[in-house]
Amino acid sequence: MSGRARLAAMTPAPVETASPVARDDERRRPLFVALVWAVILTPTAAGVYQQHYPVVWAVLGYLSLVAFLIAYYYVFTQAVAARRRGVEVPCAIRRFGFVVLCLLASLVVGFAGENGVVMWFALSQIALVVMPRREAWATIGSICVAVVLVPWSLGLDWEVNVWFLVAILGSSWATDAIFRLRDTNRRLVRAQEQIASMAIEQERLRFARDLHDVVGHSLTAATVKAQLARRMAGTDDDRARAELREVEGLLREALKDVRGTVAGYRDVTLTSELVRAATVLEAAGIAAELPGAVDHVPADRREIFGWVLREAVTNVVRHSQARHARITVTAGAIEIWNDGADGGSPGSPSSSGLVGLRERVEAAGGTLQAGPDGTGGWTTAAMMVT
Repeated sequence: MSGRARLAAMTPAPVETASPVARDDERRRPLFVALVWAVILTPTAAGVYQQHYPVVWAVLGYLSLVAFLIAYYYVFTQAVAARRRGVEVPCAIRRFGFVVLCLLASLVVGFAGENGVVMWFALSQIALVVMPRREAWATIGSICVAVVLVPWSLGLDWEVNVWFLVAILGSSWATDAIFRLRDTNRRLVRAQEQIASMAIEQERLRFARDLHDVVGHSLTAATVKAQLARRMAGTDDDRARAELREVEGLLREALKDVRGTVAGYRDVTLTSELVRAATVLEAAGIAAELPGAVDHVPADRREIFGWVLREAVTNVVRHSQARHARITVTAGAIEIWNDGADGGSPGSPSSSGLVGLRERVEAAGGTLQAGPDGTGGWTTAAMMVT
């Protein structure tokens, strides 16, 4: 097996994980939605009371409303769980579950009267969760028709006007847009993670290839000459010493090549990092203001400013949830500002990087400041002592 193959085999595949906070939010969301609908359906419960039913019928009306909320919660949680796994909502939920919700909603409307029409509003929302987009909109259209025709066909004098239909269609459009945006964001995040993983893998393979190509020949030659010197020892000492001198020269050359390879691997310039920052911020959807030129920055400060820019931009993309960033460069300082919480406080994921960056800046004769700016944003700045 070649060195590249061994390195690829040892490199673990990226695993998609969610933070504990994200997992908690996912678990709480269905309960939050159920509570919201419980509040929205309060007028429906009042409608049951206003009908002045006998106690038994009133209890049945309230039980049908509670049953609807329980079924709504169950169908919603199952559908969201399927979407989170990236699979289609099970047919039992998409068909049978929605039919049960329709039957319960009809029962509630029968008990609550005109105040129960909000049930159709709830059905239009859950249709977008459990069904494919085209099927959901066809269902929403059917609900709008039912909202108008059912009271008319039964001769009920309900004040179901056009504004209620507009509310159903408008809220459904907004919910549909939110779902599509979330799906797009998830695909973008997965694509970015895959691109980052592929870039890391390619860089590892490139570095392994460079080391093999640069050092392999010298070490192979040194090994052969060392073996020859060992065989000549005691029989031709002059030849053995000559071979050992050549081995020493080859090893020095190999060490020089290793240092050159590592130096090229760690090479950082302000200009290249500005280009990288523009690309990374754009890919992350962050509007960026960058300097047009950095010719005024002294040559001995461009590398350290490049390191500051690299770490700061990495933190902005990975930890801040920012929407806007601004990079300012003067002859003696560089400042990176963003309108999100960067997460560079002690114990955060980016704190260790800032600690190393501060040591690097101080070693170059400057100071580093990183923290909230007091307006909800975050600023990372390095100032060089003149």
